[in-house]
Amino acid sequence: MINSIIDEHRNPRMKEMRTWGMATLAILFLALLVVIPVSAVDATNSTAATTTLSKPAVSATTSSATVTVGDPMTITGVATGGNLTAGVQIWIFAGNYVNVTTTSVNSKGEFSKLFTTVGLPPATYYIFIQSPGNDGRFDINTPQVTGYTSQVMNTKTGAVIFNFTGTGSVQDAAAAQKLSEALNQQGIDDVYTKLTLQLVAPAGTTTAATSVAVTTPPVSAAPTTAKSPVSPLVALAGIGVACLAVVAMKRK
Repeated sequence: MINSIIDEHRNPRMKEMRTWGMATLAILFLALLVVIPVSAVDATNSTAATTTLSKPAVSATTSSATVTVGDPMTITGVATGGNLTAGVQIWIFAGNYVNVTTTSVNSKGEFSKLFTTVGLPPATYYIFIQSPGNDGRFDINTPQVTGYTSQVMNTKTGAVIFNFTGTGSVQDAAAAQKLSEALNQQGIDDVYTKLTLQLVAPAGTTTAATSVAVTTPPVSAAPTTAKSPVSPLVALAGIGVACLAVVAMKRK
């Protein structure tokens, strides 16, 4: 120990080299604190940023925007997300006519349903294609699942929302608005797309109507920005150590 101290006094160069070494180690320590943890957080957050939360969605179209009475009409579409065990539900209504039916989807979520128009009156028909949410059930439904119906109800509460026929009933565009409001209620996770179809008499020349789709898009998780876990105090302490070492070196 005594020999070491004597060697330092006899060899100022050795002391200067040790001071430089302390400063270098302090700077390297600070660099490691800042760089290495950030890289680790980035690796974790890069996975989280690319994760997309799958939310139910449905899109559909009719075989034609205008159909002549007596001709068949097909509705095709794709449903994604959620629990599709129950398939999708199709509502078709105009005036006093209301038909609600379900159809299954394939492994890709695709579906197709053929409808007959024989005997139906010419009119503008409103079509809703409804897909169940994550619970796999139709929260907005009818007491009669398939076929002709007149009521729309909330299956969670059992409350009747409105009637297509009878006292206080609503029809056509007003019924479409009521059904949209029902499906958009808070706590209802069903999604839907809405179309219109113009059914014309065989000798008619009604202007073709354009199908309008209203779909609920998937929600993507917002990417998380990576932040360094090193606090400003730790960083400043590291810089301070480096500066003190450099000052000490210069004084010596």
